[in-house]
Amino acid sequence: MINEAAILNLFQLYTNMAKELCACMQQVVPDQHKSLLAKPLTPTNFEWLFDLIHDIEPSKEFVWYLDMQWSWYLHGEHCLFESEQGTMIEANIYNTNFVDIAFFNAFIKSYQESSFVLQSIDDLDFNFTATLFDQFAKRNLLKQQSGTNFTLVNPSAE
Repeated sequence: MINEAAILNLFQLYTNMAKELCACMQQVVPDQHKSLLAKPLTPTNFEWLFDLIHDIEPSKEFVWYLDMQWSWYLHGEHCLFESEQGTMIEANIYNTNFVDIAFFNAFIKSYQESSFVLQSIDDLDFNFTATLFDQFAKRNLLKQQSGTNFTLVNPSAE
């Protein structure tokens, strides 16, 4: 039996971690460019910060988050963060609330604290999660934003 509440909690955790990791990208801006960080961060859109990082030579190849080092790889509309323990978060820099099915699967498989969820799933693959997310959307728990991107309908305030 799948623990739906646990899946939705992991979905919320994923979006919170994506938002916080994107905010951590201020760490890679060299000191001489810190004055350019005066623009306020919004909870979902980090495009301007990543545009700034693209225009300057970042000072670090990693950020500190949750007391550990996370590597980052900016590509297109996403930034892949990977902790030194192997947890993977693929953040959409335009809206960190967007969760892609495939990226969510990678997160669940890489996040040690989600092992209890994996025990209740026979085969966590794209089709399984797509079907689950479609069911959640029909029940108004998730909203399909585009293609394989979903958001929580009622995210908890954290």
